[in-house]
Amino acid sequence: MSDTSGRIGEAGSGPRGRKVGRLVTAWALSLCGAFTVAVAGWGVVAVMQDHSPRETDVSRAERLAQLHAGQHPGKGRYYIPEAAHYGLAPDGTPVGYLHYRLGGGDDVNLDDFLHVYDLPQPGAPVPLPADLRAALPGEEPAEAAQLPEPTDDTATATAPATTTTTRRQIYVAPANTGLAGAADVYVRATAS
Repeated sequence: MSDTSGRIGEAGSGPRGRKVGRLVTAWALSLCGAFTVAVAGWGVVAVMQDHSPRETDVSRAERLAQLHAGQHPGKGRYYIPEAAHYGLAPDGTPVGYLHYRLGGGDDVNLDDFLHVYDLPQPGAPVPLPADLRAALPGEEPAEAAQLPEPTDDTATATAPATTTTTRRQIYVAPANTGLAGAADVYVRATAS
């Protein structure tokens, strides 16, 4: 005969029912614990990772030419090249090409560009190197005023555990925008 008294507490509360309930609870708690540990581990890894942006060819060319913002701290401003190319010369040395377009006027002019990067005034016009004209897209002039080569330690860029000498050629061509100080600046930098 069966007991039909209607007590709910006794249905499935035998020794076997309690073991199954404990087993399910133990598995659920174990899964929650494993999930918590995984999320905490993922959080630690995310915090410990380097969050600096990947270096691009533009920033490599800027660093090679010593015109990267990080190489001129405390200036409060810097210029972004309109075009850049970074690669290897036929002999395997790194070479970077940059083109800056300076619109002229009070804020973005040649004098400010030279001041930001501690560069001398341009000299006499010379022909632009053929590889510079080929590397940069656009209508580069046949010749432009060249800045004098540096004679002090500004030609040496120091990287961790190595010292690399950089040869930098900077050319300035006036731009026809109608504003004073407008210019196109072309840079060719090689490491040796």
